[in-house]
Amino acid sequence: MFLTSHTAAAILIATKTQNPFLGFILGLLSHFILDIVPHGEGGLFAGSKSHKQKLLNLAKLAAIDFLLSVILLISTLYFLKPNNIFIFIATASGAVLPDFLWGSVELFKLKFLNWFLVLHHRLHDLLDIVYDIKYGLLVQLIFIILCLSLI
Repeated sequence: MFLTSHTAAAILIATKTQNPFLGFILGLLSHFILDIVPHGEGGLFAGSKSHKQKLLNLAKLAAIDFLLSVILLISTLYFLKPNNIFIFIATASGAVLPDFLWGSVELFKLKFLNWFLVLHHRLHDLLDIVYDIKYGLLVQLIFIILCLSLI
């Protein structure tokens, strides 16, 4: 899933917990659970001519997605005015950490984290259901709206 979906889940989790450490752990677990759900990103850059081009396209998309996630988190904090902002930041950090690790392994060739790359890919492919990104975006948009409506 995109970071924005993981952030929406983290926001929902953060509203239900009072402990930043628990929020971080639950955010992290939610990431792996959500990545099992097919979300239409599998062939997103299949048409890229080179690995370098694929990484460049992925970096552009990740930058936009990260910006949207930050806007979502800041907007939520502005409207909810929680007593403990750190719970939201800790939970969101846990929820997006796996994608940052994955990106770091891909970008910097961190061989000591290859086990994580394998785990991340296995979870994404666990159900082996592939569909077009336009349906994936719709699924994720519905998920984000659902999470925010449950706050």
